[in-house]
Amino acid sequence: MSIVPESVEFHVPGVPPAVLMIFITWAILFSLSLFVRARLAPVPRGINVFFELIFDFIFTFADTAIGKEAHKYYPLFIGIFLFVLTGNFLGLVPGFISPTANVSVTLGLALITFVYYHAQGFREHGLKYLLQFLGPRLPWYLFPINMLMLVIELVSHTARVISLSLRLFINIFAKEVLLGILASLLVGFFLGPTLIDKGLSLTILFLRPLIILLGVLVSFVQAFIFAALAIVYVAGAVTESH
Repeated sequence: MSIVPESVEFHVPGVPPAVLMIFITWAILFSLSLFVRARLAPVPRGINVFFELIFDFIFTFADTAIGKEAHKYYPLFIGIFLFVLTGNFLGLVPGFISPTANVSVTLGLALITFVYYHAQGFREHGLKYLLQFLGPRLPWYLFPINMLMLVIELVSHTARVISLSLRLFINIFAKEVLLGILASLLVGFFLGPTLIDKGLSLTILFLRPLIILLGVLVSFVQAFIFAALAIVYVAGAVTESH
């Protein structure tokens, strides 16, 4: 076990720290699911109210973007949102790091979303799904324009994977780094030889709760953005406009 600023990375043989944090995230979600399920009631109370608000918010957004068939895709949307949100929050707990602060994890989530919405597009429309990449129907002599549209669409869809993964990674990694720097400065000033150093440590101690509150806000926003973009991409693949 090696101590780094703000977090403790537990080295399990053959298990990278980010993978271990993923297991912990899923364990938290699994335990919460069992707890919430055991407390199901016609009138929700306590933590069930919080989860009902989250579910209703995500599902309403999906219904608006996709329509009456949105319920078929609810598991992906709520699964992504809860995993990203829990993973983001995990890094706010001393002794843990956010799995979403690892670009391999966010890239994996982006690739899952990418493969899923294309698979649903083919499932809904068959091979006709490919026609959307050619743009609008044009006369045969304007075929080069359709080829240009194909290239643009391929680049656009590839860029979605990059933007999804990097947006989440950069924001959460920045939060981890900022908390780590504050923790490092706090220790350094507190152990300093002068009263000025110790006074500065109190200033940093005061700033830390504010940074954590900012981290909570960033965690919520980034989880919603990731889930919202997944909803938009699925809507673009399955709606009848294609």
